[in-house]
Amino acid sequence: MTEQISQPQVSADQTVSGWHVAVIVIGVAITLPAFLIGAEIMGALGTEQGVFAILTGGVILALIASACMYVAVSERLTTYQMLDNSFGRVGSRLVSLLISLTLLGWFGVTASLFGQAMAKSMEELFSLYLPGEVYIILGCIVMTLTTIYGFRAMDILSKFTVPLMLVILVTGVYFVSSNFTPDQIWQAPANSFESFKSFGSVVSVVVGSFMVGLTILPDIARFINRKDQIYVASLGSYGTFFPLILIMAGLPGLMTGEKDLIVTMYQSGLGVPALIMMIFASWTTNISNLYSCSLGLSQVAPRVKRWQVTIFAGTLGGIFALSGIMEYLIQFLILLGIFIPPVAGIYISHFFFSCAKSTSRIALPAIAAWVLASGTALATSSGLFTLTTIPALDALLIAMVFYALMTKGYVYLLRSQPSDGC
Repeated sequence: MTEQISQPQVSADQTVSGWHVAVIVIGVAITLPAFLIGAEIMGALGTEQGVFAILTGGVILALIASACMYVAVSERLTTYQMLDNSFGRVGSRLVSLLISLTLLGWFGVTASLFGQAMAKSMEELFSLYLPGEVYIILGCIVMTLTTIYGFRAMDILSKFTVPLMLVILVTGVYFVSSNFTPDQIWQAPANSFESFKSFGSVVSVVVGSFMVGLTILPDIARFINRKDQIYVASLGSYGTFFPLILIMAGLPGLMTGEKDLIVTMYQSGLGVPALIMMIFASWTTNISNLYSCSLGLSQVAPRVKRWQVTIFAGTLGGIFALSGIMEYLIQFLILLGIFIPPVAGIYISHFFFSCAKSTSRIALPAIAAWVLASGTALATSSGLFTLTTIPALDALLIAMVFYALMTKGYVYLLRSQPSDGC
C-alpha cells in the first residue's frame, strides 16, 4: 500500500469508477476551511449574489477538472511525474516543492481549525478542557498514519464518511434555516465586506480555494477506469457538491450572524453530530493534502523512503498549524489563485499542443509561461486592468496559451521537431 505513493503508473486492476474519485473529492471539499470560506462569501455578497458567485466558481472548477482528469487518465501518472514533461527534470522539482509547500499550508490551516474546534467542542459537550494544541498534535498523528496507506485508505475512508457528513451538514442547515421563510433566506443581504474587492475577486477565491486540489487532481484521477468516467467525477464533485457545500456552509452564518458553522450547529442542539462531522471533515481533507504533498516531496527527494517522506510532511504540517497560519487564510487563498493555476494550465497545454517531452534540466517555455501568467494575474487582481474578472482563471488561460505559443517558437528557434506521437 505505501508504495502507491511512488508507483510510476497505475495498473488496470487498481482502477475505479468516476464516482469513487468524486466521493474522495467531495470528502476533501467538506472541510472546516471550506465552511469558513462559504460563510465569508455569503456574508460579503448576501444570498442571491453569493449563490451566483459560488455556482460560477463551481462551473469553472468543473471545466478545469475535466481537462485535468482527461490528462490524468490518458497518462496514468502523478501530477509531479507529468511536470517532468513540460518543466524539465530540475524545473519540475522546483514546482513540485512549491505545490507541496502550499499543500502543507492547507494541511496546517485544516489542522489548526480542527484543534480549535475540538477544544471548544469537548469542553462544551463533555466539560473536558485540553488546549487546542493537544488536539492539533493528536489529529496530525492520526492523519499522517492514515496517509501512509495511500489511495486505498482514502477511498475506503471517503466511502464511509462522506455520506454521513452530507447527512449531518444538510440536517444542520435545515435546523438553522427552519426559523426563516424561503423569501427571507433568498433575500438576505450582505452583512460584511471584508477581504473582497469585487464580484470577480469572490469568484477567484472560490476557484483559488480549490486550485491546488485541481492542479494535483491527477494524483487521484489517474485511478479512473475509463475516459467517459471523468465527467461523472468532475460534474459529480466540482460541478454540484462543491458549490452546494459552500452555499450550505454560508447560509447559517447569513441567517444568524455567526460565521462558524460548527458553533451554529451546537446552538441548534446538534452538538455530537457536529463533532463527528468536524472530525471526519478534517480527517478526509488532510489525508488528501498529505498524500499529494508526499508525492511531490518524493519527486524532489526520490531516494528517501516514502513512509519517511509522509511522516516528515505530516510533522512539518503540524508545525505550520501550531504557528498560527490560520490568520492568513484569505490572503493565502488569493495568492494560490495567482501562482498555482498556471501549473495546471501548462501541463494541460503540453498534453494537447506539445508532444515532445522536455530534455532540459529547466524548460524555459514552461518557466516563462508560468512567470508571465502569474504576473498578469497579480496585475488583474490588483485592479491594474481586467481580463475575465477572475484572476485565477486569467492565470490558467494565459499559461495555456502562452505555453503553447512559446513551445512552438522555442522548438522553431532550436530548429528541432517534436517527437512523433503524443
